[in-house]
Amino acid sequence: MDVAILFGMVIALLAIGVPIAVSLGLSSTLFLLVLSDSSLASVAQSLYQAMAGHYTLLAIPFFILASSFMSTGGVARRIIDFAIAVIGHVRGGLAIAGVLACMLFAALSGSSPATVVAVGSIVIAGMVKSGYTKDFAAGVICNAGTLGILIPPSIVMVVYASATDVSVGRMFLAGVIPGLLAGSMLMVTIYVIARIKNLPKGEWQGWEQIFSSILDASWGLFLMVVILGGIYGGVFTPTEAAAIASIYAFIVSIFIYRDMGPLKGRSWLPEGEADIGLLGLRVWGFTLVTFILYAVGCFMMGQPMWIAFVAAGAFFVVAFVLALLMSKAVPAGKGLQLATVAVAIFGVMPTLYLIVRIIAGDAATLFAIIQIIGSIFIILLPPAVFTFSLVRGAQRLAVAGGGFGQSMMVGGKNLVRANVENVIFAIPAFFHRDTKATLLEAGKLTIMLMFIIANALILKHVLTDEQIPQHITEAMLAAGLGPVTFLIIVNIILLIGGQFMEPSGLIVIVAPLVFPIAITLGIDPIHLGIIMVVNMEIGMITPPVGLNLFVTSGVANMSMMRVVRAALPFLAVLFVFLILITYIPWLSTVLPTAYMGPEIITN
Repeated sequence: MDVAILFGMVIALLAIGVPIAVSLGLSSTLFLLVLSDSSLASVAQSLYQAMAGHYTLLAIPFFILASSFMSTGGVARRIIDFAIAVIGHVRGGLAIAGVLACMLFAALSGSSPATVVAVGSIVIAGMVKSGYTKDFAAGVICNAGTLGILIPPSIVMVVYASATDVSVGRMFLAGVIPGLLAGSMLMVTIYVIARIKNLPKGEWQGWEQIFSSILDASWGLFLMVVILGGIYGGVFTPTEAAAIASIYAFIVSIFIYRDMGPLKGRSWLPEGEADIGLLGLRVWGFTLVTFILYAVGCFMMGQPMWIAFVAAGAFFVVAFVLALLMSKAVPAGKGLQLATVAVAIFGVMPTLYLIVRIIAGDAATLFAIIQIIGSIFIILLPPAVFTFSLVRGAQRLAVAGGGFGQSMMVGGKNLVRANVENVIFAIPAFFHRDTKATLLEAGKLTIMLMFIIANALILKHVLTDEQIPQHITEAMLAAGLGPVTFLIIVNIILLIGGQFMEPSGLIVIVAPLVFPIAITLGIDPIHLGIIMVVNMEIGMITPPVGLNLFVTSGVANMSMMRVVRAALPFLAVLFVFLILITYIPWLSTVLPTAYMGPEIITN
């Protein structure tokens, strides 16, 4: 009866428009004061200590900050250009590219609303201009934006891990296959609709444009390597990864992309020297990046620094010779042939050798597949991107009518100039109005989330003191509830709750209730976590409190109900996806189990 009163108060406060955090905290406080033996002092102590022991929640403000810099600093625009270059030429390609861009940005941000804002503000207008209806464009981005909390890193996964004491790293790994599957299902759906409705398609832009766009977006996409590679490589914890991600995002946005801050508008190459100096700048720039990467590696592994100098020197010699040959081959119409040969020598052959070694090894099939995919990205992709970037540089040099030596001089001069500017403006960048505005936005979102979570943790404290989870577990087991029925009930609860509550607050409340039952029934806790995250995805695009609906409404300048109608066809896809995730545990557990072993519950 007491529990019914508690949840009745929460629902009543929500119904009259009281904010979620206040509803949770006020209901819990009144319950403790009136229906329990707790004093006002103990209530204050509960609120003060709500975050005690939940150290993984420290990752949330850092991921939010990194997302804010990435959203403001031009990363989304470059990711969209890459997605359009890859898939924009097929029927409905711009819409499919929007989904791909959402997937890539989700792997950087961890936030669904941030994904909708960053991608939707560009893609929706572009789709309408290309002949798509505004409703279709808004429906696509509204649904694809939900991948922001499913594809790792994910703020909601961090909250679940904190609420249930499971590994954040396991949750991130578990989201990889479901995230790719959800994105693929949305893409296939869009393609089918595009074929039926004869939606527009773009022009094939060629491999040069693909690799050029990869190069432009590479600084942002490298953040995925920093976060996930660092966590699973044992370099740092998820919380440390989030902090490093925020610093990296700040550096990329301010000093490399220069789309915000005191260097905004100051290009690495002045307009009059952009064509002549591009080839040389890429040779010198890639050499500098090679040295920095090797220097960081030597420092972390305790190796002598001369290794970095030797590696950078060897790279410069190869890059110099290749760029010189490219500057002669492109005017003769043989640039692509030379690029193909170079990629075969420096990328394809080493990759094939490594793949043969992997297949011949004794690694399990899943690990072999992961290693093969990793070798393609690590061994093949960088030389391909670099080589085709030289093709583009040589093409612009030929148009400008300059020589190779002139390009090297101009590129080197401007690389030095730009880095001197970076040093000069390093301190002012911290106090620039763009930085302050980004920090303010990230701070407001952090405070909002943390306030909701803190009040939800007070409710969790009440439920624990009253032993509600234990009573519910006993009742469900006594009723003969099985895993299938239990998961149906969990999905119903989460789907209903997701319509009215913010995902982080709902997970903090529901997860401790259903977690003990799931463990008793033999349901993997990581599988349960992914089910909850997918339900939160659906909750973000269902009225009346679906956050993505409000964000999309603002970005697309459409009414709320119009966005709801636009999102409905794709919402059906997510419901099918939820069924797959719920009853095929392998999709969620295969990667974390293979990489980190089975989950062991100790409490």
